[in-house]
Amino acid sequence: MVQPTEHRKPQTRRWLLSAAIAVLLLVVAPATSDARKPPKGPSAAISTGDAVPRQTIYLPARNAGADLVRFLEQATWGPTDADLAHLQAIGIVGWLNEQFQMPVSSYPLLPLQLESVPAACGTNCFRDNYTMYPLQNRFFVNAMYGPDQLRQRVAFALHQLLVTSGNFVILPSWMAPYLQTLDRNAFGNYRQLLYEITLNPAMGYYLNMSTSTKVSPNENYAREIMQLFSIGVNLLNPDGTLQLDAGGNPIPTYNQAVVTELARVFTGWSIAKAAPGTPDFVNPMLFTPADHDTGSKTIVGGIVIPAGQTGDQDLNQAIDAIFSHPNVGPYLATHLIHNLVTSNPTPAYVQRVAAAFNDNGVGVRGDMKAVLTAVLLDPEARGDLKTSPEYGHLKQPVLYLNNVLRAFGAKSADLSTSSDGYLNPLTSSMDQVVFEPPNVFSYYPAGFPAPRTPLLGPEYGILSATDSTKRENAVTNLVFGNIPVGANSPNGTALDFSPWLALASSPTKLVSQLNRLMMHGAMSASMRTSIVDAVSAVAGSNPLLRVQQAVYLVATSSQYQVAR
Repeated sequence: MVQPTEHRKPQTRRWLLSAAIAVLLLVVAPATSDARKPPKGPSAAISTGDAVPRQTIYLPARNAGADLVRFLEQATWGPTDADLAHLQAIGIVGWLNEQFQMPVSSYPLLPLQLESVPAACGTNCFRDNYTMYPLQNRFFVNAMYGPDQLRQRVAFALHQLLVTSGNFVILPSWMAPYLQTLDRNAFGNYRQLLYEITLNPAMGYYLNMSTSTKVSPNENYAREIMQLFSIGVNLLNPDGTLQLDAGGNPIPTYNQAVVTELARVFTGWSIAKAAPGTPDFVNPMLFTPADHDTGSKTIVGGIVIPAGQTGDQDLNQAIDAIFSHPNVGPYLATHLIHNLVTSNPTPAYVQRVAAAFNDNGVGVRGDMKAVLTAVLLDPEARGDLKTSPEYGHLKQPVLYLNNVLRAFGAKSADLSTSSDGYLNPLTSSMDQVVFEPPNVFSYYPAGFPAPRTPLLGPEYGILSATDSTKRENAVTNLVFGNIPVGANSPNGTALDFSPWLALASSPTKLVSQLNRLMMHGAMSASMRTSIVDAVSAVAGSNPLLRVQQAVYLVATSSQYQVAR
């Protein structure tokens, strides 16, 4: 990988990542909606007919170009000129309808393997069958080229909420059905997603539900489905703020007794065998009546599950109880807003999205299309430019890298074909290993603060001074070099700057176009002047280096790395 020589480096100060994170402008009176009864049973994903649910949504008076680029920053893995032209042609609602109906890129089912590595399994066999390598490559190929961009962004956000990790579920054939579950339900009903993820073998293996029996109930899944997947640890108001007791203290959502009782619900499920020594991670977990606790259980909200029921009856009643809890709307709304739009939304924003979760406009609770529509079309999400210092979020490494890859038409190392997607080493160098979060709390803590501010900045949980250099190095490798063809990278990866070379004769026009595509016109005047000066210092006889210099300076700036 080529490192930049000294004359390639900017002749101006770098915009440091320690700049305060930004997030949130408009405070609008919250919408109100009556929560309706949740759909029942394992087939609860209910279609509303229209792809964009019927609800009150905000739309800009004009489809201004800057706001449309911002929209693509929030709803895709990164704006491209082709996507922008298409969005301008069909409008935001048309684009959402199209995305909601788009076929899924997803992940292929891989042949199930023996649980233990066969003695004859060599280097490539181990890489392809006992590491996340094939899924990680597919992730980046999908992100760069897949048309179902919104589904991909949402599915990855759900992966960061309903966590299973390749650190423990080490076979890609075990992990792929879990990823397919997230893709399949990204635009469905959240109740259905909770049901399917509960019986997913990778989740059962990761959080020990697959070995939980009536004589030895395991509490891991019972705790995490509440704490992390649905309601959180404290009671919330409809706007996501904490409910407080008379002493001003948060009110717990559940206690240890509820965890113990709920663990008894999730007994009797195990992973079937596809063949001797080969667990079946494709089909839902298998129920064994003899291993299920059939006694009465009192779970969250004081709901009593009666004695003598089947395992599926117990499971469905527990999922209904969790899904119906008033915390779910604001809890999920907050997570999706953080991931797609801003780390510090106003309570009014959270409440409007939670209201869409509670009722999509036709009486259905948990409709993900309604929730996503509310997230992306809210007044706080839309607009050409946000000026509040609280607005925005630091781009996590996979978003940061994919933004650059898509903006500059990533191809193979020789630019003759497509990239093979071998890019996980770059995000790994930035402390985010795709599909291998370090623990059940995901890649970074949801409550991590932005440096030197009273604000949230979750992505800063994997950013330090050293990591800032790692980000710069990753951009350097792509902008001034490539990912070469090698044993793990049959095609390699390079950015295609050819469409930009014609602009190199005018540094002002070049930087203006980069500002438009990469930053929706939000580049500060001082940053623009500094980059134009640095690009002008490069000889006009070397248009490629001028483009590289400009892209490098924009991509390594804090103004670009903090999505606003």
